[in-house]
Amino acid sequence: MVLVALCVWIAWPKGDAVPPRPLLIKAALKQVDDPVIILGDSIVEYATLPHTACGRSIINAGIAGSTTASNLPDMLNKALAGKKAAMIVVSLGLNDATASFSAEKYRTNYQAILAELAPSTRRLGIMAVTSAETSSPTRRAELDAVIASYNMALRSLAIEHRATFIAPPQMPTPHTVDGIHLNPAGYAVWFQALLSGIETSLCKKA
Repeated sequence: MVLVALCVWIAWPKGDAVPPRPLLIKAALKQVDDPVIILGDSIVEYATLPHTACGRSIINAGIAGSTTASNLPDMLNKALAGKKAAMIVVSLGLNDATASFSAEKYRTNYQAILAELAPSTRRLGIMAVTSAETSSPTRRAELDAVIASYNMALRSLAIEHRATFIAPPQMPTPHTVDGIHLNPAGYAVWFQALLSGIETSLCKKA
């Protein structure tokens, strides 16, 4: 992935310092077959993921700022250009929570994402939304309630779509650098939950 990104950057017109994330994702997917794709927001984009899982390449398809309304499936399907992924794991929700998306809106948007991605993969995964941190007890309670309602919706969607639900891990305190983005300790726990979910779904059924 690093080599692909470097090649794209070299070829990219230097008027723009960094190629757009969708272009980097498309370039990475062009180099591999049957990948495991992690689709999500900045939590995913900033994660340091291994190169492979279950003998398949892992592609980081995180785009900072994304919500369930960001039309990520259209971007990913165009990047795949007809290829199929071994597994696509969707990890979205904290930006929705901070934007005060209702549980109903979140569920509706997420269901549309899963339906649009289903033809492009043999297996779908759903990563639970991690908890946020804030110095305000009132705001923390509000976000906890919203995130709990999101995760409840995700559990039911996983059953409906026969997707692997990756439960929310017990996060350390603190686990973020700014209330939202994970610190190293938070990433260690998040990554272990993600990898375990992928291996349970993919390695044992391949």
